[in-house]
Amino acid sequence: MRRVRIAAAGVLAAPMLAGCAISKDLKLDVQGEGLPANTAVSIRTAPAGNALATRFAGALAGAFAERGHAVTEAAPVTAVFAFTRRNRSVGAAEERPVAEGSAPAIKWISAPARKRAFQCKGERLRATLALYSRPANGLVYRATGEIDGCQFTDADIDALARALVGGAGRVSPPRAE
Repeated sequence: MRRVRIAAAGVLAAPMLAGCAISKDLKLDVQGEGLPANTAVSIRTAPAGNALATRFAGALAGAFAERGHAVTEAAPVTAVFAFTRRNRSVGAAEERPVAEGSAPAIKWISAPARKRAFQCKGERLRATLALYSRPANGLVYRATGEIDGCQFTDADIDALARALVGGAGRVSPPRAE
């Protein structure tokens, strides 16, 4: 009788455990002075045939508009982006040579995640946004963000775009000379 109760409890609990236990916490790395208020931006077009990148470009355009930045072709600032959706157990790293005769050091750009108990296999959304100023002739802002989760929606893609664009609004104060 006891075994039947344990088995019944396991059968009843299984659907509750089928959900994903991965929190969709956003990791964001921001560099650069940022983007002054109301600066117009042009967004480099997404590669042809890449529906996710096209969707992300639209999310960026919406995020810039929400922040008061006009999106136009002849803007003084060009936004270039990269967007991926991949298995979260796959990481991205760069090798850095060290002293001769020793193993190269690995710097994780996007560390692989291990599946833990009660977690789905999971995916990772990762995007980079770089803003180049034509008048300054250089990079003024760069941000990278990533989110791990089991099922992503358009709202998650929009949130990632808003976070990247939102970080550009923090303009550094002028340096004292």
